Amino acid sequence: MRIIPQLDTYPKLVAFAETPAGKLAAVATFAVLLRLARMPFSGIRTPVLEMAAIIGILSFFPQHRRLLVSAATLFWLVFHAEASLKLDLVRWVASSQGFPTGATLTVAAAAALLAVFCALGLYLRVVGQRRHNLLGRRPVLLLVGSYVCLLVATRITPHGLPRVAVWMLLAIVCNYLWFFAYAVADYTSKAPDPYRYQIGTFLPFWVGGRVSPTPIGKGAAFLRRVEARTADDLAVTQLKAIKLLMWLVILNVAQTALYSFVYGELPDRVAGFWKTHHIPFPHLTVPTLDKALHQAATGQSVPVYLAWTILLSHFSLAVLRATIGGNTVVACCRMAGFRILRNTFKPLYSANIAEFWNRYYFYFKELLVDFFFFPVYIRYFKKYRRLRLAAATLAAATFGNMLYHFCRDIHYVFQLGLWQAIAGFRVYAVYSLALGVGIVISQLRGKKVEHASLPFYRRVLACVGVVGFFCLLEVFDYEGRTDTLRTHFAFFWNLFPLVR
Repeated sequence: MRIIPQLDTYPKLVAFAETPAGKLAAVATFAVLLRLARMPFSGIRTPVLEMAAIIGILSFFPQHRRLLVSAATLFWLVFHAEASLKLDLVRWVASSQGFPTGATLTVAAAAALLAVFCALGLYLRVVGQRRHNLLGRRPVLLLVGSYVCLLVATRITPHGLPRVAVWMLLAIVCNYLWFFAYAVADYTSKAPDPYRYQIGTFLPFWVGGRVSPTPIGKGAAFLRRVEARTADDLAVTQLKAIKLLMWLVILNVAQTALYSFVYGELPDRVAGFWKTHHIPFPHLTVPTLDKALHQAATGQSVPVYLAWTILLSHFSLAVLRATIGGNTVVACCRMAGFRILRNTFKPLYSANIAEFWNRYYFYFKELLVDFFFFPVYIRYFKKYRRLRLAAATLAAATFGNMLYHFCRDIHYVFQLGLWQAIAGFRVYAVYSLALGVGIVISQLRGKKVEHASLPFYRRVLACVGVVGFFCLLEVFDYEGRTDTLRTHFAFFWNLFPLVR
């Protein structure tokens, strides 16, 4: 039994979606569902009307899709530049150096972004023309290495205008780094997209209010393969997007209900209803994982049953947030005419740790595989299959994972200084190492087994084992820089009273 009807398999509905009236109906349905998805605690802040208007234009002019996507992306950048360019960090740096933080600084940031786009265009041209020298063979390494060198340079840059300029450049490139990396990788191929189309893949408009450095939809090369070529393909792709959004609305309701039941926090309108009708709302009022960690840091033990409740609730909500946030971007991308895969797809169906990691956050996993796993797997330990697989997996799940998050959270470097920001990264380093080792063991244990082919009791045991591993790993999934390892280990051992 399916909760959501398979809209894309109904021939009459597909045929209707190809007509002008059908396209308008599809865009209107998409806008309503996207608005419903903006529930409390969902984290979705996508401007619905702007998104629907762009989708409508793309629906009626599919022959100019790639150029329109670039124009829409630039439009989104101009009118939603605050988060895209990390202007809050730029203002923070400028204020610390005694510079004004008004409109002049915003114009300077926009000019810097234009300069970055022009410089990248020249870099892509050089990479395309010189595929056999160092630039052509290691373009992504040089790109990411240059960014890391800029981070290191912040420690020695003189105070005043030079420091503001370096930090402005870092803040601008921060969100775009891996989008640029996919563009550079595309230019090493024989038939890359022209630069005017590549711009549409740099923080594309379909990310909406969820600005993330992870390219959901990857780059131009991937989008070329999944682009709708015919009216029938576009209709099916948009119906798949609507079907996905319908499922996300249901998950949003479940997330809101679970959050309210566990933490006792209700949305304002819902709280008003319960209060007006004098109905007691059942809730657990469980502390969040952060509060429990701070309690453990002060030496106060958390009861075992409460500690496990906190951890399981935190993990369940984390899976729901990842599913809703990432797949909302996928739905918007599908409405634009690109049939990309879901970001999170049935993670609890995973038979092992490696499969869960693939299903949980697909496009982040793809980023690490493309830029860390394959370069190591192709070049090193070719005579030792198991060592080769282990080294490539650790390069991606551990080193690449750490590098991605350190380069993303550069505000800690400004706030604490470079070396203190590195030292404070030790909790997440433990998380990344444990994740990498867990995936390696999972891969080396044997061939991948489909979850559905296992007997029922094996499916239950596999689910319990995988969920248990990632639940325990959540204790160390901390991206801040202030907690100590002692704090997280104190809570971790609190989960196992018989071991202490």
